Amino acid sequence: MSGGIMGVAAISTGSIHTFQSRSGARKFPRIEFSAQIEIDGILYPTKEWSVGGFSIGDEKYAGKKGDKHHGHLCFELPVGRFSTPVQFEVMRASENGYALGCQFYSLNSGHQKTLQSIVDTYLTGETISLESVTSYGVKAQLHEEEVKRMQQNWWRFAIVALVSVALVITAALMIQSRILSIASAHAAVSQPVLTQRSYNNGVLRLGDYKPGQLVEKGELLFTVFTEEGTDLLAKDTQVLSGINSEINYLQTLLRQSKESVARYNSRLFTELQVMTDKRKLLEQELSTRERILSLYANGVKRGTVDTISRELERIEVFEIKRALLSMDTQIEEIESQLDQILIGVPPREAQGSLNSPFEVQSKLDMLVIKKDRVLEEIERLKTRGLAYAPCNCYIVTINASDGQVVQTGTSIFELSPVAQQNRTARSILALMPLEGAELLHIGMPVEYRLASRDEKLVGTIDHIQYYSASNSDIYNEEGESLSGLPKTLPRLQQYTLIKVLPSDSDRDSIVNEPATVIATVSWKDIFKHWFNL
Repeated sequence: MSGGIMGVAAISTGSIHTFQSRSGARKFPRIEFSAQIEIDGILYPTKEWSVGGFSIGDEKYAGKKGDKHHGHLCFELPVGRFSTPVQFEVMRASENGYALGCQFYSLNSGHQKTLQSIVDTYLTGETISLESVTSYGVKAQLHEEEVKRMQQNWWRFAIVALVSVALVITAALMIQSRILSIASAHAAVSQPVLTQRSYNNGVLRLGDYKPGQLVEKGELLFTVFTEEGTDLLAKDTQVLSGINSEINYLQTLLRQSKESVARYNSRLFTELQVMTDKRKLLEQELSTRERILSLYANGVKRGTVDTISRELERIEVFEIKRALLSMDTQIEEIESQLDQILIGVPPREAQGSLNSPFEVQSKLDMLVIKKDRVLEEIERLKTRGLAYAPCNCYIVTINASDGQVVQTGTSIFELSPVAQQNRTARSILALMPLEGAELLHIGMPVEYRLASRDEKLVGTIDHIQYYSASNSDIYNEEGESLSGLPKTLPRLQQYTLIKVLPSDSDRDSIVNEPATVIATVSWKDIFKHWFNL
């Protein structure tokens, strides 16, 4: 925009036209108020102009339809020149290649309002104030300059935005480290430990073992010799000899008793068979005598047999029946004795001067039980001074030296089982502050870093419990103690103990190696804790 001395100009002459559209109506009112278009420093007078465009005379400015140009639309006022920048496109051109009608495009809203104010003032016949006209131009100019300034300085705004984002992220990380992150007070690589102790008093004899060495299950670790154990072994051996002698005697007696019962049982079967046969014969004789008695009874009636003969025959029948009853009693007695033998309680007649097999077997069973106990005692005494590896283990520590006099229960070896497919041998034990205990839960992922590595690893919380240094013994589900925690913690200090299953990629951790564990909780858990949801 350019201008001279501010003043007031009256527009009193001219006419009103409209752009003709294809339908016969114009989009913007076109006026004949004097205006010029400045293109590349050259002024071309317009025939008419409006907010939408302008027209110029033929053979003034070379151009064909569709050409786009930019310039300034200028107005000569008595007090100076007023101009506004415009961009236009040639819409009509002559056959000789000159522009006739042009249309504005991408016209700034401020410049558009400036032109519209001139048109409105012209149409109403009011006096145009140069100050009011130029104020629109000034505002449009300022708007364009502000846009250009912002476009030129976008990188400054980007830097400010990046710095702001960095500050917000830093503040968020500080809040997270302060509220959402729970760091361990102490942490170390742990492993289950089996303590191999001395079974008696005596002098310790160690093999050639060193910490970290692998031993196989059943391998002899150490021996402890004692005179007391030797004396007890000799005494139990003598007792075992006496028990064996008595067992041999009872076994012989049991065999004899069983043989005597077997012979008596065989004799009873023979007697039972004889008695059965005799009874069958008597039954036959009884049947014959009863038929004869019936004939005698008929003969007495006819007078052919005397009464005495009939009664004598009747007496014979009664004698046979009495004999049958006696034989039935004998058969029942024999069968009863056979039943006694069958259930293992033979009659006294079958044993003679011997004890029954049942009595002998009972004494023998009691002696066998006593013998088993003595054998267990002898075996314990034999192996009492011998200690074998309970599993495939690594030696963690050796707490005694060769030749040392030890007592029963003295810790000699601390062993760690070798990892198996269904069991993780090593873990991370971490002492966390009590204040954050309620935010931790089993299955929660945590980060940990070993002292020997800078890499952050991710593990999973497997166990949570209360911990006090005054009661520092920790055991796993198999009853094995766990190593790895410091031995010099303040006795009154209390913590939350968590057991962390290490990452699958963690293959080279060192037992008792210090570590750092950080548990990061979510805002959701924080809000639940704060509001007790």
